[in-house]
Amino acid sequence: MLFVLLVKTPPIDLFEKLHLQFQTADFLLVLNESPETDVWLEFAHQAWQLGYNGLLFLHISQDPVLYRMRLFPQIKILPTDVNEYVQSRGRMRNMQGFEIRIAVYSNPPRCLLYEDRHGRQKYGGYYLRFLQHFLEVHNATFVPVYTSNDSPGHCIRALLARRVDLCGDSLAQGSDKAFVVTRAIRMAYANVMVPNAKPLSSYRYLVAPFHSTVWICLFVYIAFIVFFMSCIHWQQRRRWIFSTFLLDAIRSLLFTGFSLKHLHGRERYILFAVLFIAGFIYSTFYLGYLKSILTTEVFEKPINSFAELLESNISIMIDEYDRNLSRRYHLPDMLWPIIQVVPDETLKRHRSGFDQGYAYILFSDRMDLFDYAQKYLRHPRLRRIPINIFFLFSGFPMRESYFLRHSLSDAWAYAFESGFLKKLAVDADHDTMTANVGFKFLVTDYYEAQSLKLDYFVMPAMSLAFGYGLALLVFVIELTAWRRHRHNQR
Repeated sequence: MLFVLLVKTPPIDLFEKLHLQFQTADFLLVLNESPETDVWLEFAHQAWQLGYNGLLFLHISQDPVLYRMRLFPQIKILPTDVNEYVQSRGRMRNMQGFEIRIAVYSNPPRCLLYEDRHGRQKYGGYYLRFLQHFLEVHNATFVPVYTSNDSPGHCIRALLARRVDLCGDSLAQGSDKAFVVTRAIRMAYANVMVPNAKPLSSYRYLVAPFHSTVWICLFVYIAFIVFFMSCIHWQQRRRWIFSTFLLDAIRSLLFTGFSLKHLHGRERYILFAVLFIAGFIYSTFYLGYLKSILTTEVFEKPINSFAELLESNISIMIDEYDRNLSRRYHLPDMLWPIIQVVPDETLKRHRSGFDQGYAYILFSDRMDLFDYAQKYLRHPRLRRIPINIFFLFSGFPMRESYFLRHSLSDAWAYAFESGFLKKLAVDADHDTMTANVGFKFLVTDYYEAQSLKLDYFVMPAMSLAFGYGLALLVFVIELTAWRRHRHNQR
């Protein structure tokens, strides 16, 4: 779009009031004087600072002359023609070493700042590395500006103070529009990373093969069969012996030797067949499934929803920047009670260490990094809840009127379309693991011979307590029955 302005003085006030969308337009300023003066040169410099570099000047005279802006290595107003302007419009192939100040810090996998084994400063991350490629192609000079902290908030403050031109990171544009970002090529989303299901405690393995309903049916079966055999024995001998029949029922389920010597007649053979068949079926299924879970491990139920996360009593750890982002993009209300805001250093220490005591909010590229770090684990430590939140557009943050916004946006879109961006992201994940930035590959901790701890005796202690309790219960039942029988005889 071309706008024609008939002016006598530099219209800098007009350009200051225009919306940022006009930065992509062309402006033809029709003048009665030559623009090759200090006044118009100062105007060209101010317009360029506001992001307007598509300016043409038409000097009306007996022989009209068209002028354009040359940006590098310094701004000049030079004669041109339409063909030359069209060929160079929107293209900055050679910036002739123009310095671009970029805020550099570590925020894997988007930007990395580390030292190699020789002590040399190295830069990585797929956002920062793309910027380096972009500036190299356009013959610009990469000038790193180190922030005092690795938090994106310090990058934003550096932009607002005009200490830097760009940040080698991906941020969402603020609601106050104090800074702008490149055009988004896709919608970013986040997930909550939660501790993966932990291995089942050793003392729970004995009850793991059967569901709770099966155990209830089993206890009902034992109680019923013991009561039935005791009643038959009462009819035959006029005595109550619950304990003996209880042991016979348990031995049948353990598929060990048992006999119903206190019963006589055909009832003994019928009950023996029932106990034998039930015990065989139970012990076969139980021992077979127990053997399979002992060799493959059994884990607790994983967290698959926000409701289960609330029930697990696990806090979501975020920093100040993530809290502002959560408010702006509407974190689900049910998660706010478990949000814990901590300093950025504390968050990174726990998150980079894969601390399973907390949950974390991560965007898709960082989730891929965490999956990459856990690729050698037999059982990952952290996993994502499959519910997407925080739908937003993000890009390279820069000063509001920075002239590289549109060129960088186009280059970023071409890199995404060609697959080059995906290659940079994969390389960034690998660089993050090999560089000294707090991440490393996690490996499975295999079991070794160790001295027995107190946990080893939990199941025997529970079994012993259950046995003593059951014996005491049977003793009380038999004692009560004996006293009632004695009282009736009197």
